Amino acid sequence: MKIKRIYGLLLSMSLMSACSMFTTVEEGNVVYVPEMEKVELDRPAVDRAKTLSDLGIAYYRLGKYTYALENLQRSLVLDPNNAVSYQFMALIKERSHQPAEAQAYFAKAMALAPDNYDIVSSYGVFLYQQGRLDEALVEFKRAADAPFYDKKWVAYSYMGYYDVKAQRKLQAEKRFFYALKANPKYPPALLEMSRLKYAKAELMSARAFVERYFAVAGKTLEGLQLAIQIERALQNNELAEEYQLELSREYPFAR
Repeated sequence: MKIKRIYGLLLSMSLMSACSMFTTVEEGNVVYVPEMEKVELDRPAVDRAKTLSDLGIAYYRLGKYTYALENLQRSLVLDPNNAVSYQFMALIKERSHQPAEAQAYFAKAMALAPDNYDIVSSYGVFLYQQGRLDEALVEFKRAADAPFYDKKWVAYSYMGYYDVKAQRKLQAEKRFFYALKANPKYPPALLEMSRLKYAKAELMSARAFVERYFAVAGKTLEGLQLAIQIERALQNNELAEEYQLELSREYPFAR
């Protein structure tokens, strides 16, 4: 019984195979058609590298650095000239507290794409966070002065931080103004503008900036602390207490 079943299966497979070699043109008229060769549709290595790079960046933004690193490394095997992959490799190394390796990857990215101002700004942030402020300022100025670069808010904001450290508050305010002109919803620039306005006792303006900050960044610890100071200075104790309650509830261990 088992042998019959196997024989039947083999017969049906042979018939299917035969059918695939013929096609009926008219009733009773069968024509032989040779099997077509399989065509391999292989994407260029550069395209596959970009797909892997994009996947790695997506994982990076989700905080899944192991998966991000794996995909970025695979992308660089296919395309060793992918500057963006080197950029995000550098950012992962920075987040992993490996500044020497981050510097090496940034150097490769900058050498491959010196006019990619997203990379330039990213490198500037790295330099700033490493305490290499003067070097960072050079890169931020390059990004801010680039005529066709439309994402200048990071560069202007960090130049503003630099001016705040140097006690050039008026210049800092101009930098943050330009940052917000480029991106009106950039949270760091909104918060710093609020701080600068509060320091100048321009309290209504300070309140407006911190409210705009809350609208895009939510009620963060530093935002609530600043808002409490502003409302107390405005003698709006009721709102100050509301902010204080939110701060105590959301950040119970904050001072």
